[in-house]
Amino acid sequence: MAEKQENYFIKSRVETFSDGIFAIIVTLLVLEIKTPKLGDPNSVVELTQALWLLLPKILSWMVSFLIVCVIWVNHHRIFEQLKLVTHSFFWLNANLLLWCSFIPFPTALMGDFLSNPLAQAVFGLILAMMSFSFTLMRFNVLKNVYVLNDNVDVKQYRLAARRSFFFGPVLYFLGAASSFIHPYFAFAIYFFIPLYFIFSNGIKPKANDL
Repeated sequence: MAEKQENYFIKSRVETFSDGIFAIIVTLLVLEIKTPKLGDPNSVVELTQALWLLLPKILSWMVSFLIVCVIWVNHHRIFEQLKLVTHSFFWLNANLLLWCSFIPFPTALMGDFLSNPLAQAVFGLILAMMSFSFTLMRFNVLKNVYVLNDNVDVKQYRLAARRSFFFGPVLYFLGAASSFIHPYFAFAIYFFIPLYFIFSNGIKPKANDL
């Protein structure tokens, strides 16, 4: 084996640690949506206008919430296929969590400046780095195939790893680049990505792509 026994991590503890961070992330996302302050608390018109101004934040929160959910699904399925967690894989997983924990910032930025192309580009670049972290994890597993469960088809896993590069980093980079054509076009791409995984075969165990 490529790594010594003492370099293995207890898989359940790594999963629990990761799940805790994901739970914190989705909580932080919604904290950016604050109750509006009104000059007249009894004014329906004023409240309606204030809620309308909150719409960009709500839309940004929805996109990021769905993306984090898809991240969790893919993370869960990667770990489901493993029997061992090596030292190198642990730190690649930590790299993924690093980028995931930063998601609330570009989400808030996009919510405050939805029509600003730079805000949209920052969101796309951060998500591209997150997605590329998944790609690194998968190729690390392929480098050490002994960590996979015996029932995992290595050929299918390799195909999924290659597909993950296009359906993850490339699409997010495309969204970031398209923000300078029109920011709403970038936002549409960001919304499309989680919907693709939810409503297509993209979320099946053999095709983890994000």
